[in-house]
Amino acid sequence: MSEVKTPIIKIKDLHVTYRIGRHQEVKALQDISLEIYPGEFIIFFGPSGCGKSTLLYSLSGLETHARGDIHVAGHEVTKMRAAEVARFRQKEVGMIFQAFYLIPSLTVYKNVLVPQMAIRADLKMRRERVKMLLDHFGVANQAGKLPTELSGGQQQRVAICRALVNDPDILLADEPVGNLDSKSATDVIDLIREQNATQKKTVILVTHDPSHLHLAHRVFYLKDGRIIATKVNEHIEPIAPTSPQPAMSKDLELLARTFSNLTPEQIGTLLIPYKAKEIVSEAISGFSLEQLERIEREVQQELIQQVVQPVELTSFLDDPVSRGGLNLDHRTAARLAGRMNQIVGEIRRLQSQERADHDPATLIPAEAVTIRQHLVDAFSLHLPDIAARHRLDTVLTRRLKNEVDRRQLTEALIAEPPTGLGWARSVADRIAMRVELIMLGKYHA
Repeated sequence: MSEVKTPIIKIKDLHVTYRIGRHQEVKALQDISLEIYPGEFIIFFGPSGCGKSTLLYSLSGLETHARGDIHVAGHEVTKMRAAEVARFRQKEVGMIFQAFYLIPSLTVYKNVLVPQMAIRADLKMRRERVKMLLDHFGVANQAGKLPTELSGGQQQRVAICRALVNDPDILLADEPVGNLDSKSATDVIDLIREQNATQKKTVILVTHDPSHLHLAHRVFYLKDGRIIATKVNEHIEPIAPTSPQPAMSKDLELLARTFSNLTPEQIGTLLIPYKAKEIVSEAISGFSLEQLERIEREVQQELIQQVVQPVELTSFLDDPVSRGGLNLDHRTAARLAGRMNQIVGEIRRLQSQERADHDPATLIPAEAVTIRQHLVDAFSLHLPDIAARHRLDTVLTRRLKNEVDRRQLTEALIAEPPTGLGWARSVADRIAMRVELIMLGKYHA
């Protein structure tokens, strides 16, 4: 006998009307009835003004004009008092908005922490919960920053962390990617889908973008405040598997910044002993200390050779000592060769970036470097890698040469990497203003 599912959300005869009885009366929703089941991914779809966001806010308890029966996770929303609505929203639903609505005076960490404080969660548990979410959504390194120092995509990731910190069963998202570039939008949608697929959250997404419709189990089409159709997707596109980015690039770039006066070749040579030890320690077990030291020396020499002139690595690691190899078993040799190739690729990438920085055709004038250093200090800017530093230097150089105007400078600062810096508009506007003042002082000195 098949199990009978109980809806987690049930709406019957919902109406939302503004300015009742007046000449400008607006019927935002009419005769809405629907059921949503635990673990579903639902989309409310329609043009602007069709009532889809009003429907979402009615579910969350934010819409005070809602009339009808709204049952969400065992709560009758339209009959709850203000204090009950507050507790309901703290524990049962998490909301993600298009405009982020992060508290500008609080750090990223504290923005995510606030809902835990509201429910008086245990101090140790709340800290662990916040840290876990920031790590999972890739913004742990932004924890001490204010929201205005983050890009739009980063701010929305923080907003998702905040929505999930109290572990609600229902996640409501109102046009969450409306203010994001296409790459960040895809990332955010995938993160929301992940919560549905792996954490079994019931997700309701409001959107006017038809490219999202194939992602949902069901789509409710709205027009003029009414549900005009419902579509069931029998086959949901699976989430593409993602693997965490290795910390290799950060290690290389940190060392490169520390020894910024060295040539690209010197940087690569400096990294090789450090990386050889790391490769051997993580790829090999069951060898004596003497064997490990020999393997480490050989790996160093082979890394140096690889950077200069690539050769086939697996045979070198697999061949017997009599033939100049290390006599490792084939599986270990293959694992070690893969890791070495990854390191060599990273070193070459780093060297390529450094050469670009010193290429006469793209040489950055000292004036642009000085302005960049001033901006970093004045606005506490975070340039995560060499590529970001070079992008900022390049756009400053173009502004100094009047190849771009102030508006184009601002847009370059807002654009997501790899074309821009990915900074929030408020930060970009302040930086562009400061650059204009510097140029004004230069030309009128």
